[in-house]
Amino acid sequence: MGAEALAVAISSALIGAVAGCLGALLMGLISWGTELGWGEAVIAGFPSTAPLPLRLAIPLLAGLTIGLLRRRGAQPLPELHATLEELHQQTPPKIQPRGSHLLLGLLALLGGGSLGPEALLSRALAEWTLALSRWRWLKAIPSTAACAISGGLGLFGLPLIGGVALVERPNRPLPSGLWRWLPGICSGIAGFAVFQGFSRFGVGEQSIPYAWPDNGQQLLAHLVWALLLGIVGGFLGLAFVNWRRWSTVLLMRWDQGPLAKALLSASVIASMSLVQPLTLFSGEQQITPLLKGDLELGGSAMVMLGLLKLMVCGLCLSCGWIGGVFFPLIFSATAIGQGLALCWPDMIPSQVAVSSMAAAIQSAVLGQALLPLLITAGVLKGHAMAGAMVGSVMGLGVRQITFKAKAD
Repeated sequence: MGAEALAVAISSALIGAVAGCLGALLMGLISWGTELGWGEAVIAGFPSTAPLPLRLAIPLLAGLTIGLLRRRGAQPLPELHATLEELHQQTPPKIQPRGSHLLLGLLALLGGGSLGPEALLSRALAEWTLALSRWRWLKAIPSTAACAISGGLGLFGLPLIGGVALVERPNRPLPSGLWRWLPGICSGIAGFAVFQGFSRFGVGEQSIPYAWPDNGQQLLAHLVWALLLGIVGGFLGLAFVNWRRWSTVLLMRWDQGPLAKALLSASVIASMSLVQPLTLFSGEQQITPLLKGDLELGGSAMVMLGLLKLMVCGLCLSCGWIGGVFFPLIFSATAIGQGLALCWPDMIPSQVAVSSMAAAIQSAVLGQALLPLLITAGVLKGHAMAGAMVGSVMGLGVRQITFKAKAD
């Protein structure tokens, strides 16, 4: 068993490192295309400085292309949870490489969709590695696609996310054996290390470590606000789930084809590029300038920005612009939490507000506690981890209590 475990660890780390490099190339392509169309400011986390006609034309052209491809039978990009479900199956995965997945995912991201890159990245790496696993020595390596996803996500600063994502389920407790965790953990850490993640982690999102309370009174206040804002984040997560479900049902009743739906989302994105351009894109690059105050938004404007981000993200998914939800959810919670702290600066601690709401909103959407905690820690770089721990539990509690009440 020891020799087998060592072989799995080495092969997983190798796949994770390679997948991290492939994922970085894909992310580089997305960044290059975004900068080419929308301007350098977007990559730095600020509103686009591209000419007005271009800001209107890009999402409309992307929506038109997505709609036409879907109408011609192109398979939509599966979301991250769908890819993980296929990898969870006991039988060998039947994931087949499809060019439409890559193309539709790229169009949704480059077109300004309020979506994260993790759905495209995970699917692309899963398809590529499963195709390679049919070659010679790779056939003997276990969990090839799962290791690739873990290593690819490692470049985002999420070294443990692959192992947890592949074993933690809403309807099943975490397994106690290390053997189930080993491939994802080894490959995730390898992908993380390749991009010097250990030199960046723990300094805080603003390069400022979390300032622990000086006395018992401050500690109690931080704990109370983490609990309260964790509950708020939980209800925001449920609101996002219900909004997406409601908009999907409404569009089905509208009884229009994929072209009309894709153009509807494109029209909303084009409008938002004028009204509130910060609602576009994943939000990953926008978190740091938002927390530093570089975006020059007041408290109420930040709260409204976060709510709009949730609505646009849900509409994109309902209309066939498929992508990830982690980064949009985290950005929305960050904007709302920071906005509330700006509205009541003498009451609400901003670091706790941001971290507790970011973890809570994901817990309510995913129905899990550990995975959102690790994602929040990675994306916010250890920012106020104590608040994230409380928020992840509170968000999951809100979801479970709400669903149980509906069932009764």
